[in-house]
Amino acid sequence: MKSHTTSAISGTPVKYLTGLFTVVTLVFSSAVFAQHDKTRKYEQFEVLGQKTKSQLQREFDKAKFDFLDMYHEINEVAKFDVLCSYHRPIGSKIAKKTCEPRYVKTARAMYIQAMSTGTGIDFNRLPSDDMIRFLTNQTREESYEHVAALVMTNPELNKSFAKLEFLHSRLNEDRE
Repeated sequence: MKSHTTSAISGTPVKYLTGLFTVVTLVFSSAVFAQHDKTRKYEQFEVLGQKTKSQLQREFDKAKFDFLDMYHEINEVAKFDVLCSYHRPIGSKIAKKTCEPRYVKTARAMYIQAMSTGTGIDFNRLPSDDMIRFLTNQTREESYEHVAALVMTNPELNKSFAKLEFLHSRLNEDRE
């Protein structure tokens, strides 16, 4: 039987045997490499598509002004209007949009007029933001109730407010 096997091998060309040996070697070596990869530990990274703080702030500002635009279309009470204007901080050439309710502007103007005793402006007698907040506290509460009623009765305003609230919570998460 041994001679029969020898004659079968001796009859095959050497190139064929070499090729077969190469293929068998590659198959077994790839199986060994694959097995080696399964046992090896790799670090896993989870990538979250989060926005930077400045991107979130810009998106929040845009959502805020979109909300105010919708609010102005619906609001019918003049003292609860929110007035926006552009101001350049001292030393800057970049204007920043600031908004303030009409009742706050009115209270500030009335306080300044009441404290004004002569010509010119006495900067020491100008009201602070805390003073204005104190003077407008009751109107502020009425304003909150008015805005809440409008948000609850108008679905588009409600959706815009929900987006604004979501972005605000995301900004606060980043601060903590």
